[in-house]
Amino acid sequence: MTEVYVDVAAASMEQGAENAAVVRPADPEAVRALHYLAESGIRVVVVAVDGLRPDEELAGVAAEVVSAMPPRPRGPAWYLTSDIDRCRGASARLRTVLIGAPPPTGSVRRCDAVARDVQAAAMEILAEVAMPPRARASRG
Repeated sequence: MTEVYVDVAAASMEQGAENAAVVRPADPEAVRALHYLAESGIRVVVVAVDGLRPDEELAGVAAEVVSAMPPRPRGPAWYLTSDIDRCRGASARLRTVLIGAPPPTGSVRRCDAVARDVQAAAMEILAEVAMPPRARASRG
């Protein structure tokens, strides 16, 4: 089963705000996109880091809320984050997606992909899960 981990800040309407230990209001478009993922059989997990907690809507779409990204996902997984420092090559099974602006040119940290928002990332994930690269190559 594919899992998608999403930071509270990445799915928030207040990206970039530095308020720790608060409930962030979720972006309705992010919640809708995460619902699409869940309905397609993808397990959605909210990652509540830096004291940020999901609001009721965001927590409601998640199968689980965790306080940290697991070191090794159980299977294929995606991690949507708005913090480039969280992009890491922890596992070949994990693809990191930076939500928001691309990193500065020459940045040492690298994510596997960049998406303007959670909705755009979700559409990429759905396309990848529905038709993995091997299936696309055999159609050509």
